[in-house]
Amino acid sequence: MNITVEIGDFRQSETDAVLIPVLEDDFHNELILAADAALEGRIQAFLNLGDFKGKPKTTSVLYTNGAITAPRIILVGLGVYAELNAEKVRQVAGHTARQARDMGLKSITVPIPPETQDDWAQAAVEASLLSLYEFKQHKTQKDDNEDEDKTLESMTLLVGSEVEKSSLERIVERGQTIAKGTILARDLSNQPGNHLTPTQLAEKAEEVAETVRLNCTVFDKPTLEEKGFRTLLAVAQGSAEDPRFIILEYTPEGEGHDTVALVGKGITFDTGGISLKSGGGMHEMKHDMSGAAAVLGAMQVIGHLKPNVRVVGVIATTENMPGSTAIKPGDVVTSYGGKTIEILNTDAEGRLILADALGWTAQYEPQGVIDLATLTGAVITCLGHVAAGAMGTDDALMEKIKKAAEKTHERVWELPLWDDYDEGVKSKVADVQNIGDGTAGTLAGGAFLKKFAEGYPWVHLDIAGTAWGMKGSTYIPETASGYGVRLLVQLVEDW
Repeated sequence: MNITVEIGDFRQSETDAVLIPVLEDDFHNELILAADAALEGRIQAFLNLGDFKGKPKTTSVLYTNGAITAPRIILVGLGVYAELNAEKVRQVAGHTARQARDMGLKSITVPIPPETQDDWAQAAVEASLLSLYEFKQHKTQKDDNEDEDKTLESMTLLVGSEVEKSSLERIVERGQTIAKGTILARDLSNQPGNHLTPTQLAEKAEEVAETVRLNCTVFDKPTLEEKGFRTLLAVAQGSAEDPRFIILEYTPEGEGHDTVALVGKGITFDTGGISLKSGGGMHEMKHDMSGAAAVLGAMQVIGHLKPNVRVVGVIATTENMPGSTAIKPGDVVTSYGGKTIEILNTDAEGRLILADALGWTAQYEPQGVIDLATLTGAVITCLGHVAAGAMGTDDALMEKIKKAAEKTHERVWELPLWDDYDEGVKSKVADVQNIGDGTAGTLAGGAFLKKFAEGYPWVHLDIAGTAWGMKGSTYIPETASGYGVRLLVQLVEDW
Protein backbone atom coordinates (compact mmCIF):
# COMPACT_ATOMS: atom_id res chain seq x y z
CA MET A 1 0.00 0.00 0.00
CA ASN A 2 1.24 3.45 -0.93
CA ILE A 3 0.85 6.15 1.73
CA THR A 4 0.97 9.83 0.78
CA VAL A 5 0.41 13.13 2.57
CA GLU A 6 -1.58 15.92 0.94
CA ILE A 7 -3.03 19.29 1.84
CA GLY A 8 -6.74 19.38 1.23
CA ASP A 9 -10.37 19.10 2.28
CA PHE A 10 -11.69 15.59 2.75
CA ARG A 11 -14.98 16.66 1.22
CA GLN A 12 -13.26 17.04 -2.16
CA SER A 13 -11.05 13.94 -1.87
CA GLU A 14 -11.37 11.48 -4.76
CA THR A 15 -11.23 8.23 -2.84
CA ASP A 16 -13.30 5.13 -2.15
CA ALA A 17 -13.86 6.14 1.47
CA VAL A 18 -13.05 8.90 3.94
CA LEU A 19 -12.19 7.64 7.42
CA ILE A 20 -13.31 9.85 10.29
CA PRO A 21 -11.78 9.03 13.72
CA VAL A 22 -14.36 9.16 16.53
CA LEU A 23 -13.64 9.28 20.25
CA GLU A 24 -15.99 7.45 22.55
CA ASP A 25 -16.35 10.56 24.72
CA ASP A 26 -16.49 13.23 21.98
CA PHE A 27 -19.00 13.17 19.13
CA HIS A 28 -18.59 16.88 18.42
CA ASN A 29 -15.03 17.31 17.21
CA GLU A 30 -14.26 19.45 14.20
CA LEU A 31 -14.05 16.59 11.70
CA ILE A 32 -17.39 15.08 12.72
CA LEU A 33 -19.09 18.43 12.61
CA ALA A 34 -17.71 19.17 9.14
CA ALA A 35 -18.74 15.76 7.84
CA ASP A 36 -22.15 16.09 9.47
CA ALA A 37 -22.71 19.47 7.86
CA ALA A 38 -21.79 18.07 4.45
CA LEU A 39 -24.27 15.22 4.92
CA GLU A 40 -26.97 17.58 6.24
CA GLY A 41 -27.09 16.19 9.76
CA ARG A 42 -27.17 12.50 8.92
CA ILE A 43 -24.06 11.67 10.94
CA GLN A 44 -25.30 13.21 14.18
CA ALA A 45 -28.68 11.60 13.63
CA PHE A 46 -26.98 8.25 13.22
CA LEU A 47 -24.80 8.77 16.31
CA ASN A 48 -27.84 9.78 18.36
CA LEU A 49 -29.35 6.36 17.67
CA GLY A 50 -26.57 4.82 19.78
CA ASP A 51 -25.71 2.03 17.33
CA PHE A 52 -22.16 3.33 17.05
CA LYS A 53 -20.49 4.44 20.26
CA GLY A 54 -16.90 5.08 19.16
CA LYS A 55 -15.51 2.07 21.00
CA PRO A 56 -12.04 0.97 19.85
CA LYS A 57 -11.85 -1.29 16.80
CA THR A 58 -15.45 -0.61 15.79
CA THR A 59 -16.48 1.01 12.52
CA SER A 60 -19.62 2.07 10.75
CA VAL A 61 -20.03 2.79 7.03
CA LEU A 62 -22.25 5.66 5.86
CA TYR A 63 -23.02 6.26 2.18
CA THR A 64 -22.77 9.89 1.12
CA ASN A 65 -25.13 9.76 -1.91
CA GLY A 66 -23.11 12.46 -3.64
CA ALA A 67 -23.03 14.92 -0.71
CA ILE A 68 -19.21 14.79 -0.89
CA THR A 69 -16.90 13.43 -3.58
CA ALA A 70 -16.19 10.13 -1.81
CA PRO A 71 -19.05 7.60 -1.89
CA ARG A 72 -18.48 6.48 1.69
CA ILE A 73 -17.61 7.85 5.10
CA ILE A 74 -16.35 5.28 7.58
CA LEU A 75 -16.57 6.22 11.25
CA VAL A 76 -13.64 4.68 13.12
CA GLY A 77 -13.91 4.21 16.89
CA LEU A 78 -10.87 5.14 18.96
CA GLY A 79 -12.27 4.65 22.46
CA VAL A 80 -11.87 7.07 25.37
CA TYR A 81 -9.23 9.76 24.82
CA ALA A 82 -7.72 9.37 28.30
CA GLU A 83 -7.03 5.69 27.57
CA LEU A 84 -5.62 6.22 24.08
CA ASN A 85 -1.97 5.31 23.47
CA ALA A 86 0.26 4.23 20.58
CA GLU A 87 -0.61 0.54 20.87
CA LYS A 88 -4.36 1.22 20.86
CA VAL A 89 -3.85 3.36 17.77
CA ARG A 90 -1.97 0.44 16.16
CA GLN A 91 -4.82 -1.95 16.93
CA VAL A 92 -7.42 0.45 15.53
CA ALA A 93 -5.37 1.21 12.41
CA GLY A 94 -4.72 -2.47 11.75
CA HIS A 95 -8.37 -3.38 12.16
CA THR A 96 -9.52 -0.56 9.89
CA ALA A 97 -7.00 -1.23 7.12
CA ARG A 98 -7.99 -4.89 7.03
CA GLN A 99 -11.67 -4.01 6.93
CA ALA A 100 -11.15 -1.53 4.09
CA ARG A 101 -9.28 -4.20 2.12
CA ASP A 102 -11.90 -6.86 2.80
CA MET A 103 -14.61 -4.45 1.61
CA GLY A 104 -12.81 -4.34 -1.71
CA LEU A 105 -11.76 -0.71 -1.39
CA LYS A 106 -8.72 0.39 -3.37
CA SER A 107 -8.15 3.79 -1.75
CA ILE A 108 -8.91 5.50 1.54
CA THR A 109 -8.38 9.03 2.83
CA VAL A 110 -7.81 9.95 6.46
CA PRO A 111 -7.95 13.59 7.60
CA ILE A 112 -5.37 14.07 10.36
CA PRO A 113 -6.24 16.51 13.16
CA PRO A 114 -3.35 18.95 13.84
CA GLU A 115 -3.18 17.88 17.51
CA THR A 116 -2.32 14.27 16.58
CA GLN A 117 0.78 13.09 18.44
CA ASP A 118 3.76 12.08 16.30
CA ASP A 119 4.07 8.62 17.87
CA TRP A 120 0.38 7.97 17.25
CA ALA A 121 0.71 8.92 13.59
CA GLN A 122 3.75 6.66 13.19
CA ALA A 123 1.93 3.84 14.99
CA ALA A 124 -0.99 4.14 12.58
CA VAL A 125 1.29 4.04 9.53
CA GLU A 126 3.21 0.98 10.78
CA ALA A 127 0.11 -0.96 11.77
CA SER A 128 -1.79 -0.17 8.57
CA LEU A 129 1.04 -1.63 6.51
CA LEU A 130 1.75 -4.57 8.81
CA SER A 131 -1.92 -5.55 9.07
CA LEU A 132 -2.14 -6.13 5.33
CA TYR A 133 0.80 -8.55 5.29
CA GLU A 134 0.26 -11.93 3.66
CA PHE A 135 2.82 -14.59 2.75
CA LYS A 136 1.75 -16.06 -0.59
CA GLN A 137 5.05 -16.38 -2.44
CA HIS A 138 4.55 -20.07 -3.09
CA LYS A 139 0.84 -20.02 -3.99
CA THR A 140 0.01 -20.51 -7.66
CA GLN A 141 -3.77 -20.63 -7.25
CA LYS A 142 -6.32 -18.68 -5.28
CA ASP A 143 -8.02 -20.22 -2.28
CA ASP A 144 -11.63 -21.34 -2.81
CA ASN A 145 -12.94 -18.40 -0.78
CA GLU A 146 -10.98 -15.84 -2.80
CA ASP A 147 -13.39 -14.62 -5.46
CA GLU A 148 -11.31 -11.62 -6.44
CA ASP A 149 -8.06 -9.91 -5.65
CA LYS A 150 -8.68 -7.49 -2.80
CA THR A 151 -5.82 -5.06 -2.45
CA LEU A 152 -5.90 -1.77 -0.61
CA GLU A 153 -3.60 0.21 -2.89
CA SER A 154 -3.37 3.66 -1.36
CA MET A 155 -3.97 5.69 1.77
CA THR A 156 -3.92 9.48 1.67
CA LEU A 157 -3.38 11.44 4.87
CA LEU A 158 -4.88 14.94 4.67
CA VAL A 159 -3.48 17.92 6.58
CA GLY A 160 -4.16 21.66 6.56
CA SER A 161 -0.78 23.32 5.96
CA GLU A 162 2.67 22.93 4.42
CA VAL A 163 4.24 22.81 7.88
CA GLU A 164 1.99 19.91 8.89
CA LYS A 165 2.60 18.19 5.56
CA SER A 166 6.39 18.36 5.89
CA SER A 167 6.30 17.05 9.46
CA LEU A 168 3.89 14.22 8.69
CA GLU A 169 5.84 13.15 5.60
CA ARG A 170 8.89 12.52 7.78
CA ILE A 171 6.79 10.47 10.18
CA VAL A 172 5.27 8.47 7.33
CA GLU A 173 8.68 7.74 5.84
CA ARG A 174 9.96 6.51 9.18
CA GLY A 175 6.89 4.33 9.76
CA GLN A 176 7.12 2.84 6.28
CA THR A 177 10.82 2.09 6.75
CA ILE A 178 10.22 0.28 10.03
CA ALA A 179 7.29 -1.65 8.58
CA LYS A 180 9.41 -2.77 5.60
CA GLY A 181 12.11 -4.06 7.95
CA THR A 182 9.50 -5.99 9.91
CA ILE A 183 8.03 -7.42 6.71
CA LEU A 184 11.50 -8.52 5.61
CA ALA A 185 11.88 -10.40 8.89
CA ARG A 186 8.46 -12.01 8.44
CA ASP A 187 9.24 -13.08 4.88
CA LEU A 188 12.54 -14.65 5.90
CA SER A 189 11.04 -16.50 8.85
CA ASN A 190 8.11 -17.77 6.78
CA GLN A 191 10.31 -19.19 4.03
CA PRO A 192 10.49 -23.00 3.96
CA GLY A 193 13.89 -24.45 4.70
CA ASN A 194 14.47 -25.46 1.09
CA HIS A 195 13.95 -21.85 0.01
CA LEU A 196 16.16 -20.28 2.68
CA THR A 197 19.42 -22.11 3.29
CA PRO A 198 22.30 -20.52 5.22
CA THR A 199 23.86 -19.57 1.89
CA GLN A 200 20.66 -17.91 0.71
CA LEU A 201 20.31 -16.05 4.00
CA ALA A 202 23.86 -14.73 3.58
CA GLU A 203 23.06 -13.65 0.03
CA LYS A 204 20.02 -11.76 1.32
CA ALA A 205 22.19 -10.05 3.92
CA GLU A 206 24.59 -8.96 1.20
CA GLU A 207 21.69 -7.61 -0.84
CA VAL A 208 20.37 -5.62 2.12
CA ALA A 209 23.83 -4.29 2.89
CA GLU A 210 24.30 -3.07 -0.66
CA THR A 211 20.89 -1.38 -0.70
CA VAL A 212 21.33 0.58 2.56
CA ARG A 213 25.12 0.89 2.42
CA LEU A 214 26.19 -1.31 5.28
CA ASN A 215 29.51 -3.11 5.43
CA CYS A 216 28.91 -6.84 5.07
CA THR A 217 31.30 -9.73 5.66
CA VAL A 218 30.34 -13.38 5.23
CA PHE A 219 32.50 -16.25 6.49
CA ASP A 220 32.13 -19.47 4.52
CA LYS A 221 32.99 -22.92 5.87
CA PRO A 222 36.76 -22.81 5.14
CA THR A 223 36.99 -19.39 6.81
CA LEU A 224 35.04 -20.64 9.83
CA GLU A 225 37.44 -23.56 10.12
CA GLU A 226 40.43 -21.25 9.86
CA LYS A 227 39.12 -18.85 12.50
CA GLY A 228 38.01 -21.54 14.95
CA PHE A 229 34.20 -21.36 14.93
CA ARG A 230 34.08 -24.92 16.17
CA THR A 231 30.64 -25.01 17.79
CA LEU A 232 28.93 -23.52 14.72
CA LEU A 233 30.76 -26.06 12.57
CA ALA A 234 29.81 -28.86 14.95
CA VAL A 235 26.10 -28.13 14.62
CA ALA A 236 26.47 -27.84 10.83
CA GLN A 237 28.37 -31.08 10.28
CA GLY A 238 25.25 -33.23 9.98
CA SER A 239 23.87 -31.14 7.11
CA ALA A 240 24.66 -31.08 3.40
CA GLU A 241 24.27 -27.27 3.59
CA ASP A 242 27.36 -25.33 4.63
CA PRO A 243 27.08 -22.84 7.50
CA ARG A 244 27.63 -19.11 7.21
CA PHE A 245 28.60 -16.37 9.65
CA ILE A 246 27.31 -12.92 8.70
CA ILE A 247 28.57 -9.57 9.97
CA LEU A 248 26.74 -6.32 9.10
CA GLU A 249 28.20 -3.01 10.24
CA TYR A 250 26.67 0.45 10.35
CA THR A 251 29.03 3.26 11.34
CA PRO A 252 27.82 6.87 11.68
CA GLU A 253 29.97 9.80 10.68
CA GLY A 254 32.43 11.13 13.23
CA GLU A 255 34.18 9.45 16.14
CA GLY A 256 33.50 8.47 19.72
CA HIS A 257 30.23 6.65 19.12
CA ASP A 258 29.03 3.80 21.33
CA THR A 259 28.85 0.37 19.73
CA VAL A 260 25.76 -1.82 20.06
CA ALA A 261 25.83 -5.40 18.79
CA LEU A 262 22.73 -7.32 17.72
CA VAL A 263 23.23 -11.09 17.58
CA GLY A 264 20.78 -13.45 15.92
CA LYS A 265 20.33 -17.22 15.97
CA GLY A 266 19.91 -18.43 12.39
CA ILE A 267 18.97 -22.12 12.35
CA THR A 268 17.28 -22.23 8.95
CA PHE A 269 15.77 -25.62 9.79
CA ASP A 270 15.96 -27.56 13.02
CA THR A 271 15.21 -31.27 13.12
CA GLY A 272 16.81 -31.56 16.55
CA GLY A 273 19.72 -33.52 15.07
CA ILE A 274 20.40 -36.93 16.60
CA SER A 275 18.15 -35.85 19.52
CA LEU A 276 15.37 -35.85 16.93
CA LYS A 277 12.23 -33.80 17.46
CA SER A 278 8.81 -35.43 17.17
CA GLY A 279 7.08 -35.09 13.81
CA GLY A 280 4.18 -32.98 15.03
CA GLY A 281 4.90 -29.34 14.42
CA MET A 282 8.40 -29.93 13.06
CA HIS A 283 7.49 -27.98 9.92
CA GLU A 284 7.39 -24.88 12.10
CA MET A 285 11.11 -25.21 12.69
CA LYS A 286 11.63 -23.15 9.54
CA HIS A 287 10.99 -20.29 12.02
CA ASP A 288 14.05 -21.23 14.07
CA MET A 289 16.02 -18.47 12.35
CA SER A 290 13.64 -15.73 13.52
CA GLY A 291 16.34 -14.14 15.69
CA ALA A 292 18.55 -13.79 12.62
CA ALA A 293 15.58 -12.44 10.65
CA ALA A 294 14.96 -9.78 13.31
CA VAL A 295 18.60 -8.70 13.26
CA LEU A 296 18.66 -8.47 9.46
CA GLY A 297 15.36 -6.57 9.37
CA ALA A 298 16.58 -4.17 12.06
CA MET A 299 19.88 -3.58 10.25
CA GLN A 300 17.96 -2.70 7.08
CA VAL A 301 15.99 -0.08 9.01
CA ILE A 302 19.10 1.22 10.78
CA GLY A 303 20.85 1.65 7.44
CA HIS A 304 17.97 3.86 6.32
CA LEU A 305 17.47 5.86 9.52
CA LYS A 306 21.18 6.36 10.28
CA PRO A 307 21.15 6.68 14.09
CA ASN A 308 24.08 8.23 15.95
CA VAL A 309 25.30 4.84 17.24
CA ARG A 310 27.61 2.26 15.69
CA VAL A 311 25.65 -0.96 15.22
CA VAL A 312 27.06 -4.39 14.42
CA GLY A 313 24.69 -7.16 13.36
CA VAL A 314 26.02 -10.70 13.85
CA ILE A 315 24.25 -13.79 12.52
CA ALA A 316 25.34 -17.41 12.91
CA THR A 317 23.40 -19.62 10.52
CA THR A 318 23.21 -23.33 9.75
CA GLU A 319 20.81 -26.25 9.58
CA ASN A 320 20.60 -28.82 12.38
CA MET A 321 20.25 -32.22 10.72
CA PRO A 322 20.66 -35.87 11.84
CA GLY A 323 23.11 -36.95 9.15
CA SER A 324 25.68 -39.69 9.51
CA THR A 325 28.32 -37.08 10.39
CA ALA A 326 26.14 -35.20 12.89
CA ILE A 327 27.27 -34.41 16.42
CA LYS A 328 26.17 -36.95 19.04
CA PRO A 329 25.04 -36.67 22.64
CA GLY A 330 28.19 -36.88 24.75
CA ASP A 331 30.45 -35.18 22.21
CA VAL A 332 32.72 -32.39 23.50
CA VAL A 333 33.50 -29.38 21.30
CA THR A 334 35.59 -26.26 21.84
CA SER A 335 33.99 -22.84 21.29
CA TYR A 336 35.50 -19.86 19.49
CA GLY A 337 36.69 -18.41 22.81
CA GLY A 338 38.28 -21.68 23.95
CA LYS A 339 35.69 -23.01 26.43
CA THR A 340 34.81 -26.69 26.07
CA ILE A 341 31.18 -27.78 25.83
CA GLU A 342 29.69 -31.19 26.53
CA ILE A 343 26.76 -31.74 24.18
CA LEU A 344 24.10 -33.69 26.06
CA ASN A 345 21.25 -32.84 23.70
CA THR A 346 21.79 -31.98 20.05
CA ASP A 347 18.41 -30.20 20.00
CA ALA A 348 19.89 -27.51 22.23
CA GLU A 349 21.86 -26.33 19.21
CA GLY A 350 20.93 -22.66 19.08
CA ARG A 351 22.96 -21.89 22.18
CA LEU A 352 25.93 -23.67 20.62
CA ILE A 353 26.08 -21.44 17.57
CA LEU A 354 25.42 -18.38 19.76
CA ALA A 355 28.40 -19.35 21.93
CA ASP A 356 30.67 -18.71 18.94
CA ALA A 357 28.77 -15.58 17.93
CA LEU A 358 28.93 -14.05 21.41
CA GLY A 359 32.59 -14.91 21.70
CA TRP A 360 33.34 -13.27 18.35
CA THR A 361 31.38 -10.12 19.27
CA ALA A 362 33.72 -9.24 22.15
CA GLN A 363 36.30 -7.87 19.70
CA TYR A 364 34.05 -4.89 18.92
CA GLU A 365 34.26 -3.76 22.57
CA PRO A 366 30.52 -3.03 22.57
CA GLN A 367 28.66 -0.99 25.15
CA GLY A 368 25.73 -3.34 24.76
CA VAL A 369 25.02 -6.74 23.21
CA ILE A 370 21.52 -8.10 22.65
CA ASP A 371 20.99 -11.58 21.29
CA LEU A 372 17.67 -12.84 20.00
CA ALA A 373 16.94 -16.54 19.71
CA THR A 374 14.04 -18.95 19.50
CA LEU A 375 15.88 -20.83 22.22
CA THR A 376 13.48 -22.78 24.42
CA GLY A 377 9.95 -24.13 24.43
CA ALA A 378 10.04 -23.51 28.17
CA VAL A 379 9.66 -19.76 27.63
CA ILE A 380 6.27 -20.42 26.02
CA THR A 381 5.19 -22.36 29.10
CA CYS A 382 6.35 -19.41 31.17
CA LEU A 383 5.12 -16.41 29.17
CA GLY A 384 2.93 -17.79 26.40
CA HIS A 385 2.91 -16.05 23.03
CA VAL A 386 2.82 -12.60 24.62
CA ALA A 387 6.33 -11.59 25.68
CA ALA A 388 9.94 -12.55 25.18
CA GLY A 389 11.90 -13.76 28.17
CA ALA A 390 14.72 -11.32 28.94
CA MET A 391 17.76 -12.10 31.07
CA GLY A 392 21.24 -10.68 31.22
CA THR A 393 24.19 -9.26 33.09
CA ASP A 394 23.58 -5.50 33.02
CA ASP A 395 20.71 -3.65 34.71
CA ALA A 396 21.17 -0.44 32.69
CA LEU A 397 20.96 -2.29 29.37
CA MET A 398 17.95 -4.23 30.60
CA GLU A 399 16.17 -0.97 31.46
CA LYS A 400 16.86 0.43 27.99
CA ILE A 401 15.37 -2.69 26.45
CA LYS A 402 12.31 -2.49 28.68
CA LYS A 403 11.70 1.13 27.69
CA ALA A 404 12.04 0.30 24.00
CA ALA A 405 9.68 -2.65 24.47
CA GLU A 406 7.12 -0.39 26.15
CA LYS A 407 7.21 2.08 23.25
CA THR A 408 6.89 -0.57 20.54
CA HIS A 409 4.66 -3.03 22.41
CA GLU A 410 7.14 -5.78 21.57
CA ARG A 411 6.99 -6.93 25.13
CA VAL A 412 9.74 -8.41 27.28
CA TRP A 413 9.63 -9.81 30.79
CA GLU A 414 12.79 -9.95 32.84
CA LEU A 415 13.67 -13.34 34.30
CA PRO A 416 16.32 -13.84 36.99
CA LEU A 417 19.74 -15.03 35.92
CA TRP A 418 21.15 -15.62 39.38
CA ASP A 419 24.43 -17.45 39.81
CA ASP A 420 22.45 -20.31 41.33
CA TYR A 421 21.42 -21.34 37.81
CA ASP A 422 25.07 -21.80 36.81
CA GLU A 423 25.12 -25.06 38.76
CA GLY A 424 22.66 -26.61 36.32
CA VAL A 425 24.99 -26.23 33.33
CA LYS A 426 28.19 -27.46 34.98
CA SER A 427 29.66 -30.47 33.19
CA LYS A 428 31.60 -33.36 34.68
CA VAL A 429 33.79 -33.71 31.59
CA ALA A 430 33.96 -30.18 30.08
CA ASP A 431 33.76 -26.53 31.11
CA VAL A 432 30.00 -26.42 30.56
CA GLN A 433 27.16 -28.62 29.30
CA ASN A 434 24.51 -27.45 26.85
CA ILE A 435 21.41 -28.33 28.88
CA GLY A 436 20.43 -27.98 32.52
CA ASP A 437 18.96 -30.43 35.00
CA GLY A 438 15.47 -30.45 33.50
CA THR A 439 14.09 -27.51 35.48
CA ALA A 440 13.93 -23.82 34.53
CA GLY A 441 14.83 -24.60 30.92
CA THR A 442 14.76 -20.99 29.75
CA LEU A 443 17.11 -19.93 32.53
CA ALA A 444 19.41 -22.87 31.87
CA GLY A 445 19.72 -21.56 28.32
CA GLY A 446 20.51 -18.09 29.64
CA ALA A 447 23.01 -19.45 32.17
CA PHE A 448 24.79 -21.31 29.38
CA LEU A 449 25.00 -18.23 27.14
CA LYS A 450 26.25 -16.10 30.01
CA LYS A 451 29.46 -18.17 30.01
CA PHE A 452 30.27 -16.82 26.54
CA ALA A 453 28.96 -13.24 26.87
CA GLU A 454 31.98 -12.00 28.73
CA GLY A 455 33.55 -8.55 28.78
CA TYR A 456 30.49 -6.49 27.83
CA PRO A 457 26.93 -5.66 28.97
CA TRP A 458 24.62 -8.36 27.63
CA VAL A 459 20.93 -9.24 27.47
CA HIS A 460 19.46 -12.40 25.96
CA LEU A 461 15.94 -12.38 24.53
CA ASP A 462 14.28 -15.78 24.20
CA ILE A 463 11.73 -15.11 21.46
CA ALA A 464 10.42 -18.65 20.99
CA GLY A 465 6.94 -17.52 22.07
CA THR A 466 6.80 -14.28 20.11
CA ALA A 467 8.46 -15.18 16.80
CA TRP A 468 5.24 -16.85 15.61
CA GLY A 469 1.95 -18.04 17.05
CA MET A 470 0.87 -14.68 18.47
CA LYS A 471 -2.89 -14.12 18.60
CA GLY A 472 -5.32 -11.30 19.20
CA SER A 473 -3.51 -8.50 17.36
CA THR A 474 -4.90 -6.74 14.30
CA TYR A 475 -1.47 -6.09 12.80
CA ILE A 476 0.47 -9.24 13.76
CA PRO A 477 -0.34 -12.51 11.97
CA GLU A 478 -0.24 -15.93 13.63
CA THR A 479 2.58 -16.89 11.26
CA ALA A 480 5.93 -15.12 11.52
CA SER A 481 5.51 -11.91 13.50
CA GLY A 482 8.77 -10.10 12.75
CA TYR A 483 9.15 -9.63 16.49
CA GLY A 484 12.26 -7.75 17.52
CA VAL A 485 12.75 -5.43 14.55
CA ARG A 486 10.80 -2.51 15.99
CA LEU A 487 12.20 -3.16 19.47
CA LEU A 488 15.83 -3.17 18.30
CA VAL A 489 15.40 -0.07 16.15
CA GLN A 490 13.80 1.81 19.05
CA LEU A 491 16.59 0.69 21.40
CA VAL A 492 19.30 1.92 19.03
CA GLU A 493 17.58 5.23 18.31
CA ASP A 494 17.05 5.91 22.03
CA TRP A 495 20.62 4.93 22.89
